Amino acid sequence: MRSSIGMLQRSFGLLSCRQKRVGSVGISKLKDSRLLFQQCAYLVQSHSFSSLPTSHSISSRRQYLTSQSSRQQQQQPTLFSLPNLLHPSDFTQLANTAIRECDTVRRTLASSLTAIDTDNDDGINHKVQKAKQTLHNLDDISNIVCTVIDAAELCRSVHASSQWRRGASDAFGILSEYIGSLNADERLYQSLRKFVFADDNDNNITTNDDSDLSIISQLPPEYQRMAHAMRKEFERDGIHLTYTKREEARELNNVIVGLESLFTNNITEKTKFYNIEGREMIQEVDKIVPRHVLGQLVRTSDTSNSDSSLTLSSDNLLTNTLLAHSPSSALRKEVYMQSNTSIPENINVLDSLIRHRHLHSSLLGYPSYAHRVLSDRMVGSPDQVYGFLNRMESRSSNVFKRDMNVLSLAKKHIEGGGDIEPWDVPFYTSLVKAQRQHQRLKDDRADGVDDDESQFHGYFTVENSIEGMKVLVQDLFGITMKKVEIPMEERWDIDTTSEQATTTPESSGGDLQKFEFHHEEDGPLGTMFFDLFPRDNKFVHAAHFTIRCGQYRQNDDDGNSRQDNTNHQLPIVALVCNLSPSSSSGSQTLLSHSEVETLYHEFGHGLHSLLSRTSFQHLSGTRAAMDFVETPSHLFESCTRDPSFLSRVLAKHYMTGLPMSEKRAEHLAMSQTDFRGIEIQTQIVHSKFDQALFGENPCSPSLGGCSSTEMFERLHKQAGVPFAHGTHWHSRFGHLVNYGAGYYGYLYAQTFAADIWLNTLALSMSSLSSPETIRRGGTKVWKEMLIHGGAKDPKEMIHAVLGREPSVDPFFQGVS
Repeated sequence: MRSSIGMLQRSFGLLSCRQKRVGSVGISKLKDSRLLFQQCAYLVQSHSFSSLPTSHSISSRRQYLTSQSSRQQQQQPTLFSLPNLLHPSDFTQLANTAIRECDTVRRTLASSLTAIDTDNDDGINHKVQKAKQTLHNLDDISNIVCTVIDAAELCRSVHASSQWRRGASDAFGILSEYIGSLNADERLYQSLRKFVFADDNDNNITTNDDSDLSIISQLPPEYQRMAHAMRKEFERDGIHLTYTKREEARELNNVIVGLESLFTNNITEKTKFYNIEGREMIQEVDKIVPRHVLGQLVRTSDTSNSDSSLTLSSDNLLTNTLLAHSPSSALRKEVYMQSNTSIPENINVLDSLIRHRHLHSSLLGYPSYAHRVLSDRMVGSPDQVYGFLNRMESRSSNVFKRDMNVLSLAKKHIEGGGDIEPWDVPFYTSLVKAQRQHQRLKDDRADGVDDDESQFHGYFTVENSIEGMKVLVQDLFGITMKKVEIPMEERWDIDTTSEQATTTPESSGGDLQKFEFHHEEDGPLGTMFFDLFPRDNKFVHAAHFTIRCGQYRQNDDDGNSRQDNTNHQLPIVALVCNLSPSSSSGSQTLLSHSEVETLYHEFGHGLHSLLSRTSFQHLSGTRAAMDFVETPSHLFESCTRDPSFLSRVLAKHYMTGLPMSEKRAEHLAMSQTDFRGIEIQTQIVHSKFDQALFGENPCSPSLGGCSSTEMFERLHKQAGVPFAHGTHWHSRFGHLVNYGAGYYGYLYAQTFAADIWLNTLALSMSSLSSPETIRRGGTKVWKEMLIHGGAKDPKEMIHAVLGREPSVDPFFQGVS
């Protein structure tokens, strides 16, 4: 499953956590976050949180105020374009500067609460402008803090230098603790209630005349959405509770943050090494993975490689490659069992996380953590989630059964029979897909089609994938995507603190790329970095990070935002992937089609961030409802399966430069639907598992329920999805942290994306379509959906694009 935007879904009152990154952790008076991990490890057993530091964590999308950003653009290059960020130690200075800037705005809001209003205009117009100003001040606080903490989150996840990673972690800790004070600042909450909601006396509306009641109704729709979102986020974290309960909630939240970080840190940093024995098994590995590639994937000096023993690791790329391509059932089983039992300590971490999330949610007045999470989603409630999943299962069940029967017949032919085991699924799906493709080509030749190739290998490269992106944004939106040089000060793929570091990225082995986006009428749109290949100590999945969020900056004293491009804070985003490091052929870097899909998926998230235009960075880009936010990414991923786009633009052989034939492109599109029923059924199981963990009767022995492993096995067996007893794949399921109670959102958003693709963009992508037709479809997607970020109800956006309510039928057209 591809990584999603907005992985972290905790909200912290003023600062709502929507960053697409796992592993955020709050640190109080700790320079080494590992100490917090150790404390949380103890918590897993004791459930005690009295010794934990008091802190909150956040990953959101904000940037410094305009003056600082503008000054920096005119000065020398710096990392992430942050003022004076030239050395790892500068991170903590920036964090402290952000705190001082933020405190200035806090004092302004606090003084307003007690000030006597002497303005002659005490009517509704004056109060509306005061409400707008209050919302902008609150957004400025978030913007100031998050410009540093977002950059620190990315830096500690990807920087090649350990010094930079430590500096970023220190800044992250400082600001995490500070955010705790922001979230507990009743003056900020009361400012929102008094000046926006005219409600500053407990839960009762206090008003001297009827005009106060209409303040919020007089605000523009985006301001109303911002106001309700911020109040809900404040109260969802307990600021409206009594002092005693609020302190209890804060303490519980500190524990939750630490446990989430421990869980994800274990996934990121813990690798299991194991030996396979016997010459035949070793030869099987050698046939699939060359030794020099194996050395890149199994990074350990503790090996016992010999003619009779070979060290492997639980590395995802290595595991998936062997499972998909090894005909040896014994090797596949060993690899599967080892990789799916690689992080046993996360079982107890997860149990403790479930327990504390449930207690925290109950304290805040929710029946469960799932109810709390889903309260601001499109779907609304756990019951609606189950209803959606059951409908999807009903529609896909026959296809799933058919797919499983095909695998059973294939195994019977190869191995003589037996049940389909989980380690069989990748191999036999790959085998049958190849056989089907061969048959399609054979049928074509019988029909007189001259096409002798039998594989798609060699048609996809990083270079041409990026060229395809350039064509895509130009054709759809009239946007140019220009590669620009990256000064050494801006690079994070090179350890510039090393004595061996050079002054040129080429000699230092850097592969970071930077692109600036420019619209033919609207001007500059922002910057996108591509960090695509694995390296030591780098985040191991695919992800979209927002370094700086877009925002129409406030210039007017009355709280209005002038909507012109010169007044826009341009976003900076980064696409972080770990594409195959071994597929180099000369100057071309070869990719599998699946990797191209992943790249375009993340590109869709990046465009969502770059193309939004909102008054508040709190609502910018991917800061939308979490079960909607995957829609743009799946929409742009669909381009990689469109036969017309493949043959015209995306797929060109790296040796000949010739494009993939239209017939071959159609075959590739058809192959993507092979065994889709198994994929959907597996996603449904994982989504139901996610709901079961965090529902009203959570799967936690510490709360009297069954274990997560028992529930995981039970749901697999009920659905007929193969499961290996004794394994715990879910201990590596990072989405339980980042998408907890919201994993269904993947399928949910895919149904919207499929409908929009089929009825809006697919026809536009045809080679027979005129440039005007293509641009018309792209403009509708941009101006009716992407441009709004989270500032508009997603249901309204989808309806505006489609001209009707969405349907799941397009999603199943390619499945059945």
